[in-house]
Amino acid sequence: MRHDASQAADKMPAPKMRSEETPALTPALSPRRGGSIRSPKEFSSSSMWSLLTSAVALDPENRLLWHFNRERLDFESMRDSLLAVSGELDMNAGGKPVELFKKPSALRRTVYGFIDRQFLPGVFRVFDFANPDMHNPQRLDTTVPQQALFFMNSPFVVERARSLTSRPEVAALKKPKQRIQDLYRLVFQRPATPRQVERGRRFLAEADALPPPEPPQPVVSPWQYGFGEYDEQTQRVKSFVPLPHFVDESWQGGPKWPDEKLGWVRLTAEGGHAGNDLQHAAIRRWTAQHDGVVSVSGTLAHEHKEGDGIRGRIVSSRAGSLGSWTLHNDKAETKIESLEVKKGDTIDFVVDFNANLNNDDFKWAPAIKLKEQPVGGSSAEYAGEWGAKKDFSGPPEPPPKPLSPWEKYAQVLLLSNEFMFVD
Repeated sequence: MRHDASQAADKMPAPKMRSEETPALTPALSPRRGGSIRSPKEFSSSSMWSLLTSAVALDPENRLLWHFNRERLDFESMRDSLLAVSGELDMNAGGKPVELFKKPSALRRTVYGFIDRQFLPGVFRVFDFANPDMHNPQRLDTTVPQQALFFMNSPFVVERARSLTSRPEVAALKKPKQRIQDLYRLVFQRPATPRQVERGRRFLAEADALPPPEPPQPVVSPWQYGFGEYDEQTQRVKSFVPLPHFVDESWQGGPKWPDEKLGWVRLTAEGGHAGNDLQHAAIRRWTAQHDGVVSVSGTLAHEHKEGDGIRGRIVSSRAGSLGSWTLHNDKAETKIESLEVKKGDTIDFVVDFNANLNNDDFKWAPAIKLKEQPVGGSSAEYAGEWGAKKDFSGPPEPPPKPLSPWEKYAQVLLLSNEFMFVD
């Protein structure tokens, strides 16, 4: 090994002395640096330097370390690079950490990302982020399919592709060749070759000829969150109105809580708050998506000595009232062993203020389990369990806007190894 390396070193051209002729590249760069020729970064990044071939022939495996080995960017550098080429990177220094993966996307450098040691986002784990609970002298590098899927499907990457094509210097160019060259300049810091320009134009033409994608089917949740009134005579819910606002992980009457019109009524993943009167009882509604037999479980809790407590009910649209519990600083198991449901039937979890509005917040996250599925049905076709806490969500997101041909092309460039690796 040493013998081979020494032989390769002997074949390398000897360094020139100061008295020898100065390379033509030196005087070309010297005036730009105020007469100084000490600009190694500018030398090594010049096109002239990249044309050097003697070292490649003598030491193709880079055993003598005559150049930097190719290396993939770590996640922080990768994310910052995406923001930089799209013209959105916030370079302000200092300040509080930010949530990197909440919408709208944070534009600060990744080093300012908030790290929750207990709930570390999955994206960090996919890209080999060090375990914050352990001492790690060095990160492990992995190549897994989830990394490629992130760059193909992540809304963050899609937004960067849109922003890249929307940069003024790119959008102002009308000719495809000029725009391709500008994208290469921004993403790779080099011009595109004639072959790359031709391939880019062909890609754009083929993408433009494709039919528009079909909109995705909306995901319908079996849960609804609202308020209404329970009818003592019919033992059914008399009215149900969905709560209009989703703020700070809760459904409520308006942007601020309590709301001027709808009052204190609110529902969260784990419980909520009863409304100001019996007409504004908090109602968590589950709708059966197919026929079957289900069971219901959960714990209703009121945790205040003040006030007169709350009253909870489970009400079926088909069978009426299934159970009622009045609690004051107490809790109760709310179980229904077996209930037959048909597609479209509802089960309402109703909580009112009992008699007086005072400390009427509660905890109640019921679960519904399918005990018997329809004849001929399969477990793959039908969900078998629904949890109020697990399934809790805000309003459905609108379907993503399809990428234009230019935005698709920009995303392809951002997916390339040339962008993701330092060479």
